[in-house]
Amino acid sequence: MASRRNLLIFGLVLSGIVVAGLFFWQQQQAAAQAAAGQIRQETVQRGTILSTVSATGPLVTESQVNLFFGASGLTPVVEVNVSLGDRVQKGDVLARLDTTDLELAVEQARLNLRSAELAVAQLTAPPRPEDLALAEANLRLARAQLYQASQGSRKEQIEIARLNFVLAQNALDAINEQVDKLIEEGNYAAKARLEAQQEQARENARIAELRYRQALNAGRSGGSALAAVEQAEVALERLKRGPDPADLEIARLQVEQARAALQLAENNLKDAQIVAPFDGVVAAVNIRVGEAPGNQPAIVLVDVSRYYLDVSVDEVDVSRVAPGQAVTITVDALPNDVFSGVVEKIAPQATVNAGVVSYPVRVIVESNDPRLRGGMTATAEIVVQELRDVVLAPNWAIRRDRATGKAFASVLRNGEIVEVEVQLGLRNENFSEVVSGLSAGDIVAVSTARRQFSFFGGD
Repeated sequence: MASRRNLLIFGLVLSGIVVAGLFFWQQQQAAAQAAAGQIRQETVQRGTILSTVSATGPLVTESQVNLFFGASGLTPVVEVNVSLGDRVQKGDVLARLDTTDLELAVEQARLNLRSAELAVAQLTAPPRPEDLALAEANLRLARAQLYQASQGSRKEQIEIARLNFVLAQNALDAINEQVDKLIEEGNYAAKARLEAQQEQARENARIAELRYRQALNAGRSGGSALAAVEQAEVALERLKRGPDPADLEIARLQVEQARAALQLAENNLKDAQIVAPFDGVVAAVNIRVGEAPGNQPAIVLVDVSRYYLDVSVDEVDVSRVAPGQAVTITVDALPNDVFSGVVEKIAPQATVNAGVVSYPVRVIVESNDPRLRGGMTATAEIVVQELRDVVLAPNWAIRRDRATGKAFASVLRNGEIVEVEVQLGLRNENFSEVVSGLSAGDIVAVSTARRQFSFFGGD
């Protein structure tokens, strides 16, 4: 009897040793698994969580302009001061045509304007004392000749009148020759100064001719002498009264025409060069020295001071996007760099592509990194919500029960992984806000090994 009881006791002790050994072995295995990285664990902490909306699009430069020469014709290029990739500043002369003929046209237009201005000045100038004295003398002479005509004519008077006519005609011919010479030389300013003398000489020649004819006809008719008196009176009155309003208006219009012609010539000269309209980078040069420009833009200039990207945001997310929201931007060509940006505007009208409704959103890149290039593929992460100092758990430690909708976190407690129910808030790709169920300092963990047999059931 005693031996049977001892045997039972021995069996119980042996079973206890086996169980204890198995438990110890499991603990050792668990520790070994953790040491070998078969348990993934992380300490729950408080921090900041962001909710973002992601979209992709190409980088676009702030502006691009095609530059042409404004001057027309087949004028050759004489200067090309830039090449592909050069950075230029606003106002820099990028290229220039041959301007020899254009410069001559400007100078000619200036002379024409000066001539027209002098003509107006002569018309509006008050009569000179010597001109008035001459007109009055002509009137006295005409009256005297009228008196003589009424008294008959002698051979001496006819000869005197003929000689006066010859002298007046010679004086007119001399001035005409001077004017023709100035026109050939292109000296229009000096020609303008002689025009008044030419007109006076022409008038004197006509008067001398009339007097000669009057002398010939004296004694037979006093009509010519009377006409000479009337003409002299009109000339004196016109001199005292000033220019005819119509003549003055025509002269002033000629000044305006000359001024417009000068402006056109100066514009043509200015258009014979290409000037940078803004700071930028040369994207293309399609001209060469010695050749006339073709139909292509002579130079293409881009403004790289700012980039933007137009992305399409799904209709489900667009209600959370607003101008002014911060954006983080990554570029495929620069995978290790992150650039900042901001939402500038959202299109009010949707676009539909293959049945998908989205809204164009423009994002401004707040960086002038010289490595950025137009056309690079970029991804924008628009920050639509941000929470600070909240409890955060990694998403890999969270499980959601589809049947009940409840969420559970895997927590390491007393060496074992257990699930606790949690209430979640904001969630992004990596973390979830834990409103209740976990505290900062808790350790979440999951086993990364395959399920192993346990005498106690479970994993």
